Amino acid sequence: MSAPNLQTLSSMSTIRHWTVIALLVMAASHPAAAWWGDGHEILTKASIQALPEQMPEFFRSAGDAIAHLSQDPDLAKNRGVPLVSDAEFPEHNFDPELLDGETYADKRFDFIAQCQVLSVRPEKVGFSPFAISEWTQRLAVAFAEHRRWPQDQVIQSKILVYAGFVAHYSQDLVQPLHATIHYDGRAGADGESPHTGIHEAVDAAVQKMALNPVQLAAQVQVEAITGDLFAAIRQQVAESNGQVDRVYELATDLRGDKGPSSKEAQAFIVARAQRATEFTASLYVTAWTLSEQLRLPGWLTR
Repeated sequence: MSAPNLQTLSSMSTIRHWTVIALLVMAASHPAAAWWGDGHEILTKASIQALPEQMPEFFRSAGDAIAHLSQDPDLAKNRGVPLVSDAEFPEHNFDPELLDGETYADKRFDFIAQCQVLSVRPEKVGFSPFAISEWTQRLAVAFAEHRRWPQDQVIQSKILVYAGFVAHYSQDLVQPLHATIHYDGRAGADGESPHTGIHEAVDAAVQKMALNPVQLAAQVQVEAITGDLFAAIRQQVAESNGQVDRVYELATDLRGDKGPSSKEAQAFIVARAQRATEFTASLYVTAWTLSEQLRLPGWLTR
């Protein structure tokens, strides 16, 4: 994912006043980084708005805080902290084309072993499905603590941090160019994407269109994932990867200086935003549902 340059940042006030069709617009609120920072905040606030009442009230009222925290995974991709940035970059993408059609394992280290058999570097493929599944299950454990100690504010704070990570990684996966080898232009025979700038254009679109979280939330159906969590994440990888051709069909229109320039491109971004909202919220409900079944160790006191 590309970070905004100084010219982009200086034009933010102009971007925030750009208006698209009435269904889509609202003012954006914070500076950028990818989907861009405001994009993640919009999608996270929408995900919280979409939650059913079965979720804890403190969580449903913490949309602003979780939206703030949803930007943290991108902050860790800072070259000034090379040990963490090296680990963080692969958490945001997954390139299934590199696996030769193999069904990938659902545990990170089994997947790494599988990549060794296929002679492909696992960090080259990416770890996005594992980041999503692992942070969702961490959130479930924290929710289990909350069920036992519902007034503990430290537990509540921890839950919000974990939810921010779930939001970031799940929303990135719904951006089709995070789920393909063709992540920034069609990859050549050497397997390398040529860095055409289309990735940044798509990453910026939710922010530039200033989509309305309340309106996004009203358009989605949120339920807990039943059955295999990782199977559902695999399905999202396949769904996002299946949208790559559509991105390139719309590439010219997606590159507008003020965001997508055609109704078709705008509708595509709205559909992606709705799916990101639904997917993130469903992971939250899944974590809450799973937490009811979890047993905490007897030695644990809070």
